[in-house]
Amino acid sequence: MGDDWRRYPFQLVPGDPHFVFPAAEANHPMCESDTWYLAGELTADSGRRFAFFTIYNKNRPGLALSRSSRARPIVADFYTLALFDLDNGTYGTYTDYDMPGTNKNGSTAPKMSMADERLDLAYECSAGTAIWRTSRDEHGELVPYTYEFSLFGTDHHGEAMRLDLEVTPSRPPVPLGAGAHNGVIECFGQSTTYSYFQTRMTMKGTLSWGSVQEPVTGSAGHVDRQWFPLVANDGGATGDIRSRGHEWRTINLDNGVDISIWRQFDRTKHNAPQPFTGATVSAPDAGPEYADDIEVDITSYVRWPEDIRTLVPPPAKVRYLSDRHRLTSHKLDMDLRAEPLVPAPAHLLPLEYMAGPYRYEGTYRGEAVKGFAFYERSMALYRDWELEDVLEVAEAGERDEVARLIEQQR
Repeated sequence: MGDDWRRYPFQLVPGDPHFVFPAAEANHPMCESDTWYLAGELTADSGRRFAFFTIYNKNRPGLALSRSSRARPIVADFYTLALFDLDNGTYGTYTDYDMPGTNKNGSTAPKMSMADERLDLAYECSAGTAIWRTSRDEHGELVPYTYEFSLFGTDHHGEAMRLDLEVTPSRPPVPLGAGAHNGVIECFGQSTTYSYFQTRMTMKGTLSWGSVQEPVTGSAGHVDRQWFPLVANDGGATGDIRSRGHEWRTINLDNGVDISIWRQFDRTKHNAPQPFTGATVSAPDAGPEYADDIEVDITSYVRWPEDIRTLVPPPAKVRYLSDRHRLTSHKLDMDLRAEPLVPAPAHLLPLEYMAGPYRYEGTYRGEAVKGFAFYERSMALYRDWELEDVLEVAEAGERDEVARLIEQQR
């Protein structure tokens, strides 16, 4: 696509109006769910290493019905910020909800405001007004894919968090699934889910966290976007939001290759794999590529920390999620092993959601590689037959506890 992507308007997928920028970055008013995600690795001037992610999530169940009846749609939005201290292996997480029963300020106005024609988000949370908007030049014109961030939060230990960033791209956006899917995938049971990502975002700004205040820079950053016609992961006919689970990784390898890997599972059918599942590759010297033969070998699990409470009550007190693992693909000639940089990074979301920074090391198309990544997952294991997998790779110190949990369910 040459440098065409650096100018607005730009059509990522020919013939598909959903992928015309800058509107593709913005709110999609006909969709009940819309998610904006940014994550990255940061290095302070002092040499300290950090990572972060933020999520702005719009959920407006009944939006289609409200358009026909002129009734107001239900607001069920949230905003999340997490910071990670990579040198000490610690993290802080914050989520602010704007949902029925969680808005305590008595206001009926949504906390999140969004533009439809360009990316311009603001979320009025308890810690401050978090913004994510497209930058403008000296003439007031939008600068393509270049963003201003001011992110606020108070972590689960009570420490204030703030991250101010200027973010600029070095790679074009990529439709999830590359040419095989052109960014239109099945996700959580919805066959017309739209998704793209953009990697190698250069970042510069200031990080404040408790007593720490540091100028920071980074280049291993990525934007991920998804929007759904209906509310995402609403549980379908059963109403159980845990009826599906997923894993997602975005890996930045040191050879310039970036890989986004999605895996989805139907938890009502013995965790059977579901579409869309596969890897989308972005490389500096080639067009996007899709591989559907990703194999994952989980080599350790981590227990959900009890001090992080989900909005929806859990099905069991003790739950485990995947941790260390190995990724292989014949199509990509890939063999990577993953190691967490922060243990058990759980977040204050509606259901079990772990996401945090990882290091990958191995081979890619005959070349030794290392990489930084974010790995997110929502597959919390608690049923006896699921815990059998945990027991198989458990270390000696936790085998008795896992075996006892299995026996209790039989």
